[in-house]
Amino acid sequence: MNRPSSCLLLAAFAFGSLNLRSADAPDSIALVRGFADAMIEHGRENLPDPKLPLFPIVLTRDKYQVPRVKVSNLYTARVPQEFKSIANIHHDLNLYQIFYALTKITGDAKYAAEADRVIDYFLKHCQEPKYGFFCWGEHLGWDVLLNEPGGFDREAKEGRMVHEFYRPWIFWEKSWQMAPDACHRYAQALWRYQIDHTDGKISFSRHAMLASKTPSRRGMDFPRHGGFYIATWGADYRHTKDPEILEAIDKLVAMYESYRNPKTGAIPHGSGDFAFDKDGRKTQYVYTQSPLGLAIELTGAAPAMPDALKARMTALAESIDKAFLATPHDPGPGGKGFVLFCDPATLAPTEYWQSKEELDAGKPPRRYPYTGGWRSAYTGEHPHTWVVPTLIARHQQTNNEGYKKLLVACADNYLTADPEDGLVSSEKSGRAPDVESGSIGNVIVLLNAVFKLTQDDKYLARAEWFSAWAAKKFWPDQSTLPRASVRENIYSAASRSDTLAMAMLQTALLRTQPDLEKELGLIATDR
Repeated sequence: MNRPSSCLLLAAFAFGSLNLRSADAPDSIALVRGFADAMIEHGRENLPDPKLPLFPIVLTRDKYQVPRVKVSNLYTARVPQEFKSIANIHHDLNLYQIFYALTKITGDAKYAAEADRVIDYFLKHCQEPKYGFFCWGEHLGWDVLLNEPGGFDREAKEGRMVHEFYRPWIFWEKSWQMAPDACHRYAQALWRYQIDHTDGKISFSRHAMLASKTPSRRGMDFPRHGGFYIATWGADYRHTKDPEILEAIDKLVAMYESYRNPKTGAIPHGSGDFAFDKDGRKTQYVYTQSPLGLAIELTGAAPAMPDALKARMTALAESIDKAFLATPHDPGPGGKGFVLFCDPATLAPTEYWQSKEELDAGKPPRRYPYTGGWRSAYTGEHPHTWVVPTLIARHQQTNNEGYKKLLVACADNYLTADPEDGLVSSEKSGRAPDVESGSIGNVIVLLNAVFKLTQDDKYLARAEWFSAWAAKKFWPDQSTLPRASVRENIYSAASRSDTLAMAMLQTALLRTQPDLEKELGLIATDR
């Protein structure tokens, strides 16, 4: 395929610089700009509708086509193969941050304009018509080949069209300026249809089943997702002062207040979500980063609330901090890792099985208590960086020394941890040896954050080392699109390649233009 000379020059400059400069400092700005230019110039050129501005989340790296073959990393991301033909602005969230940053770095308005164009179109044209949910998130998107909701098995019934947040949506204020009516209808949908109001007692599932007569379900009311709803309603209430939306926030806060364990204050993962410990006891458990995500959104939304509700939201967030920091995390060099799953009453790290049958059959636990390794899995370990973006966001809000201590300890671990280990040995994740782009991206995010906290150059130098490693492993040829993983030669937003590119860009700016990096305010969104 012929490419414009600008892309070739940028690619040559980016890869040539790896040979001319220190291996610890790739020219990440040129590399990321080449990626952005390729997405803008070629990412949609093979779509049936040439006017559709949306980016497919999966592309071949040579011809910019939606792949016809099976995409392995979609299995890793727990979405069906149908996801490869969708656009999803949740999955491209950090790509837009890159675009906005590049406009400020280069002075070229095209990048920010492109991000605005995509977001504006999605909000105005990609809203599910019956209930008002946007076609985004973990299991749903907009099919760019059929120009309709997609990302699911169309032969399935109950399992099709599932609404679930994937990342926090950080552009609510911009979205309100673009599409206020669509945003308000979406906020109403979360309260009226994601939340179940049976018998006047609210509960929800993070899954809203849009093909059902009623999409609402109960018992899987995970704190992280509740936080996303509160953030949505908070943005809506700032604009509308709608009493229905205020009621939604008040009642969801009350629900989580009532869920706290009386001994520790910890919030279990879901009111109806139970698992089995090693002794075969059916019990609730805490997924530690999930309440912390709720605390972030409570703090963000609280200032616009009436005083009494604001005080309750702040107190709830502070109780979450207390429980999280009382848990025996150990993410430093040679440590056990962050505690990801623990007992609500004792905060003791605990492994859990999904069913008694799995336990009795000798299968590994579904919930592994500590973080570790380089690959995440639904059953088994998650990397330390699974928790990091949440910690960064909460420390920025609270300036709590306990969060700083954990971030620094985890960064110290990555001063020597070698990602090559993830390519040669099977780990507790149960996955074949590999490393996804987003896993390395969040290591760099962590090192950047700790450098900013400490001003100790060893962290920035190590971020440059990981950037150099990533440039060689994820851009190993003349394609300007990063690979989904070291082993899989395809571009995939589900592997969080946008996180990697944004992190590398941030590292370069911290070294060369720290004042601009501070002005950009890049947000770690993988939480």
